[in-house]
Amino acid sequence: MNLEPIKVYVSATGTAVGKRLDVFVTGKMPEYSRSHIAGFIKDGRVLVNGQKTKAGYRLREDDTIQVLEMPEPLGPIQPEDLPLEILYEDEHLLAINKKPGMVVHPGAGIRQGTLISALLHYTNELSSVGGNERPGLVHRLDKDTSGVIIVAKNNEAHWKMSRLFAERRVFKQYRAIVYGVPKTTEGLIDAPIRRSQHNRQMFTINNSGRPARTRFTLLKDYRIMAFLAVILETGRTHQARVHLQSIGHPVVGDPVYGGGIRKGTSVNARDVTLLKMVQAAVERQLLHAYSLRFRHPFDATDIEIKAPLPVDFIRILNILDTGLE
Repeated sequence: MNLEPIKVYVSATGTAVGKRLDVFVTGKMPEYSRSHIAGFIKDGRVLVNGQKTKAGYRLREDDTIQVLEMPEPLGPIQPEDLPLEILYEDEHLLAINKKPGMVVHPGAGIRQGTLISALLHYTNELSSVGGNERPGLVHRLDKDTSGVIIVAKNNEAHWKMSRLFAERRVFKQYRAIVYGVPKTTEGLIDAPIRRSQHNRQMFTINNSGRPARTRFTLLKDYRIMAFLAVILETGRTHQARVHLQSIGHPVVGDPVYGGGIRKGTSVNARDVTLLKMVQAAVERQLLHAYSLRFRHPFDATDIEIKAPLPVDFIRILNILDTGLE
C-alpha cells in the first residue's frame, strides 16, 4: 500500500523559507531517511509548484510542495551476524577494518550485508546522531575501498570526532596502486572538487568546487604501475580517486575514474604480459584506508590505528614484484 500524497504551502510567517527541500520534506515525513527523500525528489515524486526540482532547492515564500504517492517506508535495519575485524575499541569509539565490497550503510535497494547491520549485531552502543539508517557513522568509505573506519558509540563521541574531521585534525593515510609512475617521488595535488554536472554519481576538478588537497609518496616503482602512500589533507567525496586521475595516474581497478582495463602501451612485451596478469586478477579499485591518527577527544592521548593490507591488495603487489625479478 502506498502512502497518501500530501501538499504543503510555504507561508512567509513559517520557518520553511530558506530550507533545503530534502530537509523540509524529511521533517514532515520522519519515517523516511533524508537520503531516501533525496532519491524521491530525484525521481520526481516530490514537486515544487508542480515542477520537478533538486534536493538542494531552497524554499521560497508561496512555494507549494506536493509529495506524490510514496512506497511504504522501509522497516528498521536488521542486525546481522557478519564478521567484523575490530582494530580498536574503548568506551567511546570503535575502529573497524572494512572489507572491500562491503557497503557501509543501507541505500537504494540495499538493506542487508552492510557494515551497519554488522555493527548492530555486535553492540547496542552506537550514537544516534546519524539517525536510524547510519547509527554510529562518523565518516564513510566507498563500497570497494577497504580499511579503517571510525564508529562512535555515543553522541558526545560522535560530535567530538566529527569536529576533529571537520577541523582536519585527523591524519588520513591511504595506500593505492595506480597506472603509470609519477615523475616525482613526492607530490601535492591542490585542486577543488565538485559533483559532476553531467553525472551525479561522479565528482570532478572544478574551480567552483570545494578546496581539496592530496599528498602522495612513491613507495615502489613497477614501471607500468606504482604503489603509493596517499595522504588526504581534506575529506572530499572520491577525493583520492579524482585527484590521482587528474594527474594521469588513476587507481587501478577504478572503472569510474579511468582505472579500468587499459591496453599496454609499453614496447616491452614483458610489461604488456604483466599488465594483463594484473588486470585479470583485479577485482575492485585498489585503494585502502591504511591508517588514521588523531588525538583522542576524551583523554587527549595520541591514537594511531592501522589496517593491514587486504589479501587481494597483497596478491596484486606480489604479481607486480614478479615483473621486477
